[in-house]
Amino acid sequence: MSILFTPINLGNVQIKNRFIHSATYEVMSLETGEVSDKFVKRYQNLAKGEVGLIIPGYMFVHPLGRSYKYQTGIHSDDMIPGLRKVVEAVHQEGGKIAFQLAHAGRQTTKAMIGQTPIGPSSKGRDPINFVKPKEMSADQIQEVIQAFGVAAKRAVEAGVDGIQLHAAHCYLINQFISPFFNHRKDEWGGSDANRFRLLKEVISEVRNKLPQGMPILVKLNTHDYTPRGCRIWR
Repeated sequence: MSILFTPINLGNVQIKNRFIHSATYEVMSLETGEVSDKFVKRYQNLAKGEVGLIIPGYMFVHPLGRSYKYQTGIHSDDMIPGLRKVVEAVHQEGGKIAFQLAHAGRQTTKAMIGQTPIGPSSKGRDPINFVKPKEMSADQIQEVIQAFGVAAKRAVEAGVDGIQLHAAHCYLINQFISPFFNHRKDEWGGSDANRFRLLKEVISEVRNKLPQGMPILVKLNTHDYTPRGCRIWR
């Protein structure tokens, strides 16, 4: 058990112990996506409780990538002051913090984003919201890749210690990876390499916006529990 209390390095960032708060949807931000005082206090308390690395709940990188009400946004420069407060509060208590970046893809609703949700393919309805999505164009895919990069830049401006990419739980990156959701026949689908291309390009774009040595983490599941039992690797 003693190893749990020893430091560990992630890139050039030292975490004081092995305790990590995994990202969860807090439902604590404002309707605009800005963090609330309660949000800041939550993570300050976790850092005060000696959690070495804190990853707040998934932050949407693009207006069309918002999943739920009161989800934290990192889609606009207007979010930076509030995000900086969170980082400063965690640092004040001796903790480290990484922001989790996400895009809902098809796993949202028209009521939430103002239009039909988008995804890698239009086939079928989303298992969560029962929405039939629109297939993304090549330009829309590039727009999303760039949105992840700009969001990472905002995180750096807020003083963050690392970035985590949400590539699990049927959100957009996971949708591209999964053969259950991705039925494309172009460079973004068909083969394992093509389905992983979006994640690869997002990692590259994000890395270009980060200081050298800042860690990039990826949240990735290995089984989607879809009706056909599709596995990511077959």
